[in-house]
Amino acid sequence: GESAAATIAGWLTGSRNYVLAFDAPLGWPAALGVTLASHRAGASIDVDADRLFSRETDRFVRTALGKRPLEVGADRIARTARAALDLLGEIRAAAGLPLPLAWKAGKASGVIEVYPAATLLSRDISPAGYKGDTRPARTARASMLERLRPEFRTSISADLLVEDDDILDAVVCMLAAADFARGDAIAPEDRTRARREGWIWFRGRAQRKLF
Repeated sequence: GESAAATIAGWLTGSRNYVLAFDAPLGWPAALGVTLASHRAGASIDVDADRLFSRETDRFVRTALGKRPLEVGADRIARTARAALDLLGEIRAAAGLPLPLAWKAGKASGVIEVYPAATLLSRDISPAGYKGDTRPARTARASMLERLRPEFRTSISADLLVEDDDILDAVVCMLAAADFARGDAIAPEDRTRARREGWIWFRGRAQRKLF
């Protein structure tokens, strides 16, 4: 009966070091805000659609891993982003903490944006076909879990992780947070832009498989 914000705030209370990972965009493309601020109905837009609707981090994930995240500037994921920011605000209020975004992997506590597909691909695990309530999807999740199990310990039953793709996603987000906490996540080259748009944290393919 407790809210998600209250539960998370309880985890954070008294924690000196933490990483809070959100599987949702935490920012929008810089070009989108600048362009729309002065746009009037019916006028043409001279900005390239890819730069208008996707962020630098989205393009980096696509180049590095061959997986294109949903465009927060164009897809319904924008509503998820808004909801994530609302939740983050509620957690801040419940915990009485500022909970800033973290930008120094391995050195800073804070909030990060993650993308389960990127975390899986960084471990050479294909994210194809594991979402949904079908037998093939559950089979894919079982195979995925078998690959991931050496990396974590949990009291959650394997059956539940195979049955519920959302819970398995949460475990993958936990691994992404651990990558960041260990300093294994790739940092943005343009930090100023990343602070404006947000940044998806994931480790490189060549980095260590286990801890």
